[in-house]
Amino acid sequence: MKSKLLTFFGALIVIISITACTSSLVPISADTSFPSGDKYEILGRVSISSGVSNSGYTKLLEEAKKQYPEADDVVNIMVDAKEKVFLLIFKSYSYEMTGIAIDYK
Repeated sequence: MKSKLLTFFGALIVIISITACTSSLVPISADTSFPSGDKYEILGRVSISSGVSNSGYTKLLEEAKKQYPEADDVVNIMVDAKEKVFLLIFKSYSYEMTGIAIDYK
């Protein structure tokens, strides 16, 4: 009986360890448009990872200006939520934002 009980608790610990923390990306929104005309230069891709209270277009533009000082705008923006689940009960979210930095001529 004691051996079966130890086996049960051992299996339970393994199951909890496997399911204790999982994460996945969930698409939230996308604005995949570029300005009309050809009076801009594409500088490159920009991405940030941030918490719920520290995200948004302004943060993405700040990162674009760090990477490309001549950046005027970020277009083709995609937002994904990264969901982490702890012990199958608790959830926390962070955001993955990507876009393309451009310089208007």
